[in-house]
Amino acid sequence: MDLKQIQGLLDMVMKDKNGKVLSRSEGEAVLKGLASITITIFAALLAITSWLGGQVSGKIMADNIELGDIWSFYQAKSIKQNMYQLNLDDLKIEIAETSDVTLKSKMQVRADNYQKYIDVLESDPKSGEGKKEILAKGRALEADRDSAKKRSPFFGMAGTIIQIAIIFSTTAILAVSMALWYSSIGVGIIGLIVLADGIWYFFPLPF
Repeated sequence: MDLKQIQGLLDMVMKDKNGKVLSRSEGEAVLKGLASITITIFAALLAITSWLGGQVSGKIMADNIELGDIWSFYQAKSIKQNMYQLNLDDLKIEIAETSDVTLKSKMQVRADNYQKYIDVLESDPKSGEGKKEILAKGRALEADRDSAKKRSPFFGMAGTIIQIAIIFSTTAILAVSMALWYSSIGVGIIGLIVLADGIWYFFPLPF
């Protein structure tokens, strides 16, 4: 069966209640009604797709900015911790070489304070600003950003596919072709599936 025969079978759907095949003008009127519905639905889906795609793109940008701040904060904590650790190491050497008990006691108090501050810089669950907490927050944000990056291309693809579906529906009116109208529905369903994949990411891109 060639395309012309398939077109003929599909166009036979355009009949009245008595089974009489509609004329071109009558078929065009029927198609206008059907296509106007699908075009409206596809246009709404396209708007939703564009909005969701913009949200994901904005999230990726916002996460990147926040990650820059987080890793800068982590680096500042590391530098400060290293400075205190170097001072503590020098102080421990001085304590070991000092014979004055009183001076050694004072130096030990200072060493203990250094160690406490080093420990707080390493982990501070109360404030959530220790290196351990900052690292966990950064890793979580990176995972969130990477997930958004994986989903982002689907919104662009879905938008393109839905636009093609709109073109098919519009052309179906001009050509008075049920085949094109059915094709627009099929393409629209594919676009909806791709959109759903962008939202829930149940199937990754093969490339």
